[in-house]
Amino acid sequence: MTIQLPATMHALQLQGLNQLVQVRLPLPIPKPDEVLIRTMATTICTSDLHDIAQNPFGTVLPKVLGHEGAGVIVQCGADVKDLSSGMRVATHPVVPCGECAECLRGFGHLCLRMGHLGIDRPGTFAEYYVQRVDRVRELPDEVSFSLGALMEPVANCLQAISRAGNVMGKDVLVVGDGPFGNIIARLAIRAGASRVMVAGKEPFRLGMIPGVEIVDNPASGSVDIAILAVSSSTALQTCLSALRKRGRVVIFSLLQDPVSIDLFTLHVSEQEIVGCCNDEDKMDEALTCLSDPALHLSDLVTHEVPFAQWAEAFHLAKDRHDLALKVALIFNKT
Repeated sequence: MTIQLPATMHALQLQGLNQLVQVRLPLPIPKPDEVLIRTMATTICTSDLHDIAQNPFGTVLPKVLGHEGAGVIVQCGADVKDLSSGMRVATHPVVPCGECAECLRGFGHLCLRMGHLGIDRPGTFAEYYVQRVDRVRELPDEVSFSLGALMEPVANCLQAISRAGNVMGKDVLVVGDGPFGNIIARLAIRAGASRVMVAGKEPFRLGMIPGVEIVDNPASGSVDIAILAVSSSTALQTCLSALRKRGRVVIFSLLQDPVSIDLFTLHVSEQEIVGCCNDEDKMDEALTCLSDPALHLSDLVTHEVPFAQWAEAFHLAKDRHDLALKVALIFNKT
């Protein structure tokens, strides 16, 4: 059956710093290796808020933002074989080139010519968007569109656990009470950590993380692994001071400014600091997590807001940390 598609669509376009505007744009046309997706839900990421206020990646404007999306395929490119119109899908925003030195080393998530929804190509804050077929996954029936939009955030958090090393039986500290800190803490428990502690500032958000110990000032030398899940140099110092000998800090959140690190202590304690950026194709494992009722990841989506009320959705995501965790923009259903 041929689906009659509109010629234009509503979208949220960043036209300048702090200038997010609803516009009408032509419907995107999928390339041979892409699919066109009717957006059903897209969640607002902290990085979207940073893009709006600071444009840290130097995105060429105007640009449709958004990168955490799920929806229904309505058109397939000529070379697409394994997906078809009508499928419920989630997408990963990172598009490795497959040809650069890092891709050839197997590190597509660190691609030197990386594409990314909402940065170098139109994003998910629109009624329709396109994505390359290898970055698309069919959603299990039990996973809602709002939950499916979290596939990439969960994949990134799985990378944080992977970079932490063997978590089984370890004491883990997560510094940061936002959506990423919440997910990482849940996944640390899933990975077999004997004790998971979370440090943060917002009581509402801390209360949304089940099965963890809430700590204000972690004791010095008290943890095997510390994961930085908030962009704060003070939080980094909290991670470092809590670390035991032979402990490891995972830098999950972005720190743009230089920070001071006590390399003497790092040296004599044989500690490690490792970076964590994107994920090594953990989409399928992320879907397994989203389908796992024991993780209760649907609890993270505290608000589903109709697209027409997008300004309220961004207000909730940016300013109401006492009320909101993850906010989803919802598009009309059929």
